[in-house]
Amino acid sequence: MSAIGIANLLMLAVGARLLPFLGVAETRRELVVRLPLAYPVGIAATGIVSAHLSLVHVAVGRIGLPTLAALSLVAGALRLRGDRKPLRLRLHVEPAYVVLALALVLSIRAVRMLAVKPLFEFDGWAIWATRARALYDYGHPIAPVFTDPIYPALQYPLLLPSLEAVDFRFLGRFDGTLVHLQLAGFALAFLCGGWVLLRDRVRPLLLASVLLAIVAAPTFFSQLQTNYADVPLATFVALGLASLATGRLRLAALFLGAAALTKNEGEMFALAALLAGLLVVPRRRWLDLAACAVGVLVIEMPWRIWVQAHHLPTRDYALSNLFDPTYLWDHRNRVWPAASELWTQLSSRAAFSYLVPLVLGALLVGLLLRRRAAFFAAAWLLLSFAGLLLIYWISRNPLTSHLYNTSDRTIDSLVFGAALLVPVLLAFEREPEPGEL
Repeated sequence: MSAIGIANLLMLAVGARLLPFLGVAETRRELVVRLPLAYPVGIAATGIVSAHLSLVHVAVGRIGLPTLAALSLVAGALRLRGDRKPLRLRLHVEPAYVVLALALVLSIRAVRMLAVKPLFEFDGWAIWATRARALYDYGHPIAPVFTDPIYPALQYPLLLPSLEAVDFRFLGRFDGTLVHLQLAGFALAFLCGGWVLLRDRVRPLLLASVLLAIVAAPTFFSQLQTNYADVPLATFVALGLASLATGRLRLAALFLGAAALTKNEGEMFALAALLAGLLVVPRRRWLDLAACAVGVLVIEMPWRIWVQAHHLPTRDYALSNLFDPTYLWDHRNRVWPAASELWTQLSSRAAFSYLVPLVLGALLVGLLLRRRAAFFAAAWLLLSFAGLLLIYWISRNPLTSHLYNTSDRTIDSLVFGAALLVPVLLAFEREPEPGEL
């Protein structure tokens, strides 16, 4: 456990010195105040860098990660400005901190469970753990694990298995039990990132309550412990949406790029976020939004080039069928069952408790209190839902073996991403700063 802890502390160090480059902290005071955000930034950055370096047969581990952290520290220190005012930390108790502490306690209790939870879910070991072990053993995507059609999901990106391979190198062995500690790190990263991103712009008590409601949703930790990539993907998507909604476009590019490099659906969620932003961002900021989109593309491009170079097929669907009216018409009978099943999963209180009604209510109120943000959230939800529906429409898999076995997980990003926007929809009490939605 201590080995994985050291690895994650180094990831935090990487993120801490990336904050100045991302426009989040310009002074030492701001860096200290916003330090919790460094953890999700560090996880995203480490996953991206380790995934890309693995493509050129460079393994990030006990030497590479400390080196990356040291380089980040030096570069970040050069970007920080001094602050004449001394830093004074005031210790006081507010209701928001009590609620946030409850969310942290819930996460810590989950860590105790994840530390002893064995890996036995099928996709958890057949896809993600197998890839992580191959990267740990060989340092790069090696045949046949990443190229032979006998292995599933060949086109799935490498961020999550690369991140787990980094942990295994610190452990000195593959461990299908302790790997869950890295997954628990995503829960902590979500809480830290969501709190820092929004606490200055919304009511702290409302924000803390929403964060608690998300991690307390039954499906959050029950899916996180499976070693599937859906909750890590939802974490990046949610933080990317919050960054975009608050005008931090560099940060949005990092998180949305990490989402695209986590799972194939991440591309669609990121594209939907960028298109939704285009609907509400003032024209004077369209160039900045375009730069954000380019950043997402640059992050994902190395993996897509590798996929094309190795001629890896997409067995589940062909995107060209989206532009084939004959194919769409012949498979129109898939649309209603897919839409119905997606909505059934979204409305499941056993999975998401009352998060979906909370989101819908916040959208209605947000149209009155924060019209631009409400349009952004509604547009992203509609585009994302439509994107999932199109994927199931053109899928080659029977609905019975595909839709009904995956829809409860593919909607995680929809629910958790929209839920993190609830404080933005309900709690804005001032005019937006330049660049905010």
